[in-house]
Amino acid sequence: MQAQYPSSLLPLISLCAGLGIVYLVSRLLRKDNSYPPGPKGWPIIGNISDVPTDYAWDAYREMCRKYNSDIVHLEVFGSHIIVLNSAKAAEDLLDKRSNIYSDRQTTVMIHELTGWHRALAFIPYGDYWRKHRRLFNQHFRAAAVPQYHLKQIKAVRRLLQHLLDSPKDFLDHIRFMSGAVILDIVYAFDVRPGDYRIELVERAMAVVNVIVDAGTNLVDLIPLLKHLPTWLPGAGFKRTAAEWKVQVDGMFNTPFEEFKTTMEDRKVEECFSASVLSHGEDEDIDQIARNLAGSAYAAGSDTTVATLTIFVFALVLFPKAQVAAQAELDRVLDQQRLPEISDKDQLPHVTAIVLEVLRWRPAIPLGIPHRLTVDDEYNGYHIPAGSIVMGNAWAILHDENTYPDPDEFKPERYLNDDGSLRTDIPYPTETFGHGRRICAGRHFAHDILWLAIAHILTVFKIERPLNDGGHEITPEAEFTPRFISVPKPFKCRFTPRFSGAEALINVSSNTSHD
Repeated sequence: MQAQYPSSLLPLISLCAGLGIVYLVSRLLRKDNSYPPGPKGWPIIGNISDVPTDYAWDAYREMCRKYNSDIVHLEVFGSHIIVLNSAKAAEDLLDKRSNIYSDRQTTVMIHELTGWHRALAFIPYGDYWRKHRRLFNQHFRAAAVPQYHLKQIKAVRRLLQHLLDSPKDFLDHIRFMSGAVILDIVYAFDVRPGDYRIELVERAMAVVNVIVDAGTNLVDLIPLLKHLPTWLPGAGFKRTAAEWKVQVDGMFNTPFEEFKTTMEDRKVEECFSASVLSHGEDEDIDQIARNLAGSAYAAGSDTTVATLTIFVFALVLFPKAQVAAQAELDRVLDQQRLPEISDKDQLPHVTAIVLEVLRWRPAIPLGIPHRLTVDDEYNGYHIPAGSIVMGNAWAILHDENTYPDPDEFKPERYLNDDGSLRTDIPYPTETFGHGRRICAGRHFAHDILWLAIAHILTVFKIERPLNDGGHEITPEAEFTPRFISVPKPFKCRFTPRFSGAEALINVSSNTSHD
């Protein structure tokens, strides 16, 4: 008599059968000695217990030290994870061989359950991605970014006013500035503090912080789990993902629909979304514009918040690092005006601080995982097609051979004795990724970071908080442990540097609203 099984058990039966097939095939095909070094795994589950979930960048760096290799390998349920812990390995594979290392892993969490598949960063490599990237590059390549400088300066000078009025709320002010300038450029929205659209991106990015790291979501390693009934123990991830999708859909759709309504009601100010939609020859242009607007909205605001927060925290921990840059600003500006982007060549100390912020604590320490499309060989090691490949920006930017005392915040490492910028020390490009997947908005990001940091240092001294006795408190150097890593909550003081600073802020802030 044929066995009968309840329909609710069929996914579990399929799961067990699938795991057995994966294990048998992987055992038949694997060549243990040809993979890069890494921890020994268990049958079927492989290295699942070795994949770090918190501070993974540091764990992988320690792993490479343990195995005396700048490339390490793990295998989980038949999926291969490759971590590149040196600039040379990352450049050799992700940059020089970017034609085969530029794909993205199609994961259940990102591409099926939460709605993040629309983001430029997660679209698989191919013609559809090229359409998106080409349009995005037209608006954010280096030569295009100067058109946004006035909007960036407007947002930064409003930030100064907010920091002067309520310095203790500095993190809220940074969040507002970062979100406001992107909403202005992408949708032509002029927003005020507390605008719900800024909250939309914060909620959606909170989802990314949980789902991106390779090997941390079981359903991405065992896709059959997505078929489990939501009521089954262990399937709670499906209910959570459904809630997350509401947040992500809101970020991509709500501002874009409001923008389209504005376009229909009246002539809208020229902006990124309007420009992309003008390429109406593509039948998918509405969806592409929606995807790109949401991508710029998300990446442009959240990583800027993270990096500026890291800047403030760095000067709280290393307050002397601001002195030379402020002296330089006073010499160039004479405490009579605020900086412009045209002052950049005269302010190498400010640029050195920007570079050191990007190096000292990269906001995305492990980057977004790449996917290898064909089998490859590197330094005698076999890297199988389909491998998830990560460039460990943290390990690369804390290489003691390139950056002595890497845990110290030392902007002077980028400067010659005469104060000019050095050309013999690598620019921390790892912060922005690699190869064809390098951040398309990096030129925009660098300019707004430079403007914000130059403005803040011109008028404020960043100082440690005081205790009840009036003595300075040095906060613990603690950071959050996941995809986007930022300082844990801390306090500081923004003190006007000179007698005319407040007047300068007030005048410039009023002018920026014109």
